[in-house]
Amino acid sequence: MDFDAKKIDAMNINKPLLPASLKGGAGAIIVDPPWNIQQSGNFGAINHYNLMTLEQIRALPVGSLCAENAHCWLWVTNATMEYGFEILRIWGFTPRSIFTWFKPRLGLGVYLRGMTEHILLGSKGKAPVKVKNQPNFGVFPVQEHSHKPEEIYNIVERVSPGPYLELFARRPRYGWAAWGEEITSDIAIPGFPVPKYSDTLIKDFQKKTGGV
Repeated sequence: MDFDAKKIDAMNINKPLLPASLKGGAGAIIVDPPWNIQQSGNFGAINHYNLMTLEQIRALPVGSLCAENAHCWLWVTNATMEYGFEILRIWGFTPRSIFTWFKPRLGLGVYLRGMTEHILLGSKGKAPVKVKNQPNFGVFPVQEHSHKPEEIYNIVERVSPGPYLELFARRPRYGWAAWGEEITSDIAIPGFPVPKYSDTLIKDFQKKTGGV
């Protein structure tokens, strides 16, 4: 193939590029997709970032980013929970539990006013939880649009084995690899380009392709 080894073109690679910290794949991954379901209108997510269709989300190679034994934590809204279970299975994970984030304010809704958001926990291979006393809900403050609670990272680290990876990340976290449009990404995913990759990933890519 023809490419510039000094740059990473996600449309021109055939398998994910992972840093040394994820050798063997992630032990736990958080995925926060920009669902396009019920996200139009004046208050929808469409006003904040680009959305993805179900077909695009299904096509993400999440399973191949993870270790043989791993956990996947998938953020869903009340409107996308049904699809979340399906997508976990498509990615190769068995749904295991639901963690619910209670928001201390009255939200939007057609039938009932939403005050919750959920993260589905799925596993593949032999990946038991590290602790047996983690509750399945938390009451955490609401911040700017789509800003998930910082406490979730602590819960994932407490429950799931590492190394850790977040997809659609909006801010870096110490000890985690990340990928998304709003940050410098530590991995490259075939067919899903993002604006900026880490210097470490680019250097590794150069070594593998003979670039300088």
